[in-house]
Amino acid sequence: MEEIIKHLETSIQDHIFSKVEKAGLKALLADRPLSEQELIFLRSKIYEIAMAEASPENYPFVLDWIKASQNALLSLPQKTASAFFSPGEECRQIIINQIKQAIKQVSICVFTISDDRISDSIITAHHRGVDIKIITDNDKSWDEGSDIKQLAHLGIAVKMDATPNHMHHKFMIADGKSLLTGSYNWTMSAARVNHENVLLTEEAGVVRSYLKQFDLLWKQMVNYK
Repeated sequence: MEEIIKHLETSIQDHIFSKVEKAGLKALLADRPLSEQELIFLRSKIYEIAMAEASPENYPFVLDWIKASQNALLSLPQKTASAFFSPGEECRQIIINQIKQAIKQVSICVFTISDDRISDSIITAHHRGVDIKIITDNDKSWDEGSDIKQLAHLGIAVKMDATPNHMHHKFMIADGKSLLTGSYNWTMSAARVNHENVLLTEEAGVVRSYLKQFDLLWKQMVNYK
């Protein structure tokens, strides 16, 4: 991402987003299609770069640069899904990244949360005003090392099932637009030793289905006490 931003900052120096610069942007992203959230971030970054460069004398040219660079972004391929695997940092890091990038709301429905690094990212998002909702399993919430009690006591909304069966889902929806799901439990062992997977998708129909299920479960579950 830093390389892309640097490319944009360089291209505005002459106030023209040329065909060569557009080709350079495509080359940077040839093997890394943009997610919807990354696209939103870069579009806002374009305006930030442009406003820092704009003056009464060059304003018309800067507007043309904004239009050309935005069009270049929209013409690039966008990814709809990516897969991640453990053991290793991939799964944990994509979960943390999605929470960090969330602007308004994160809906979490997971069997257990005991990985402090993930919990810390949830707490940080909560403190910056992101609406966090967590659904989890009642039995697992009392396990040694579980972070559920800490999260609930910080004012994060937590609900759980009240049955002898397990709430065994593992998924998260960020801002109603991106979905993480898969076998991955939010534990240290899932990152260190377990063979697990996470799928990240922004396919609208799939995201809506999971969000509908989350809302249904939220109504059925009981508040953490």
